[in-house]
Formats: sequence, C-alpha cells, structure tokens
Amino acid sequence: MLREGRLIAVSPHFNDAAASCAGLLAARPDSTVLTVYSGMPLLAGHVSDADRSRGFTSGRQAVQARHALSDRALSLLGVRSAQMDLLDGQYLVSGEEGRLTGALAAALSALRPRVILMPLGLGRAAYVRVSDACLTIRALFQRVEWITYEEVADGEPGVVQERLASLLRRHILASPIDVAAQVDMARARDRARAARNCLAGNIDEAALPAAAAQGAHHSERYWRLSWRRDQIA
Repeated sequence: MLREGRLIAVSPHFNDAAASCAGLLAARPDSTVLTVYSGMPLLAGHVSDADRSRGFTSGRQAVQARHALSDRALSLLGVRSAQMDLLDGQYLVSGEEGRLTGALAAALSALRPRVILMPLGLGRAAYVRVSDACLTIRALFQRVEWITYEEVADGEPGVVQERLASLLRRHILASPIDVAAQVDMARARDRARAARNCLAGNIDEAALPAAAAQGAHHSERYWRLSWRRDQIA
C-alpha cells in the first residue's frame, strides 16, 4: 500500500514529473513537485544553441516560459510546486553540480515528505544525476517511502533494465508497484489528461525534452525501492 501523507515528487527540470506522473500526482492532493534545475540564468543576454533553435532570444526567456507552463500544468493537476533554483547545465558558467546533493537534502528536509517520488534515471545525464543524488541522501530519510518513476524519455531499448540492474549492483531492489490499484486514479483521470495535453500542446513553445510530447499517451510505471542492508539489519 502506498503510504499516506505528504508526497514530494522530485523533477529534474520543469514538467519532467508532470509529464511522467500526472495520474498519480492528480490522485494525491497532498503532493508537491520539487523542481531541481529551475534557476534563472545569470547572464541576461546568454542564449544556448538549444534555446535559440526553439525561438528563444535569451535563456531567461526560455526559463520563464518553462516556469509558466509548469505552473499551468501543476495547477491543472491540483498540486503544489517548489523550486531549488539550481542552474541547468546549458546555463552554467562554472561548475555548480557539486551543490546538488546538499541542496536536495535541504530542500526535501524542509518539505518533510512521507513519500519521495524520484526519477529512475533514464536517458538524459541530468536525470541520472538527480536520481543518484536522491539515492545518496536516502540515509537521511530512513522513515520515508521511496518510489521511483520512469521518466518520459528518449531511451535506447533496454535502458530501463540496465538501470534496474545498476541499482541491484548497489544493493537496491526495485519492485514494480501498481499505483492505480492503490489510489483512485479514475477520479484524477480528467485532471491528468488536461495537464498532459497542456504539456504536449506547448512542446515547442516551452522547450520541453522532445520525448515529453509522448506525455499525453504515457503509461505511468513505478517501482518501490528497498535496500538489502536494511533487510539484513
């Protein structure tokens, strides 16, 4: 049974969690989406090649568009939002990745979760970094239930199996969990559909990962994490 209480969904970028977990989030009004890479670029005129190709004239304009779309999608889901304000890799002038683990621990501690919903770590390097950071700080949240979600991502065939095998080598067991059987997904269906259509309909405008366009038809999959050392102890 999925634990009751405050659920915090860790989203590497704006809309990653909303695109991947819309049904579960809409069914849990106690949820908050914590976006990691939500910071505003420091250089006002800087624009990355990726942002320029999508019609943005500056990184700040791109982040503002993504933030606005995120607010719209999360409002449709009926959940809260929080940001860590770290800079996405395309906006970094000097290395900021070293801040990730400590900043994530502090942000989650302030939100006092009962359930942490974290990315499995598929495809993009940022997904893997955030997933690994969650696993690193897990010892600080022993009484929290850890659930990982499969991101909407452009992954090679077998990428899920490779990631699960990687976790197993670290003595982390991932057991599939049927969330739909544990929460009232039917009542949340309309909210989830509206949020996914919002994201898919604004894919070019908001510069979401290309695979997020699949969100309107995404089949949500979740895994409950457990640590072998806990079972031995």
